[in-house]
Amino acid sequence: AALILDEHNLIKYDTKSGSLQITALGRVAAHFYVSYQSMAQYNAQLKPNMSDIELFRIFANSGEFMNIRVREEEKLELAKLVIRVPIPIKEAPDESAAKVNALLQAYISNLRLEGFALVTDMTYIRQSAA
Repeated sequence: AALILDEHNLIKYDTKSGSLQITALGRVAAHFYVSYQSMAQYNAQLKPNMSDIELFRIFANSGEFMNIRVREEEKLELAKLVIRVPIPIKEAPDESAAKVNALLQAYISNLRLEGFALVTDMTYIRQSAA
């Protein structure tokens, strides 16, 4: 485990002495409960001059949200929400990444959900983003 965390720059691991030292990235990952896979994704994809659209796409594709799916009963509400969020979403509304992106933006922007179909996933997004 230490070798994997060292490989992704979350800790500094000295194989000879066995000593571990946390890095700034590791501290962020631990504080916000972000997996090492997501941190590796962020390190690989984040660039200094990215647009807001690109940033939300990266975060919406985080492994922490891989279990969020678009259910049939929420498609209409999700399509309405995608139109209301401040930053355009490039993915189709029936894609999981679009749902996560819309819910993240709704949470950050304090948008109210119009119906009840998305409330459960919004609660999960709220807990994950806080």
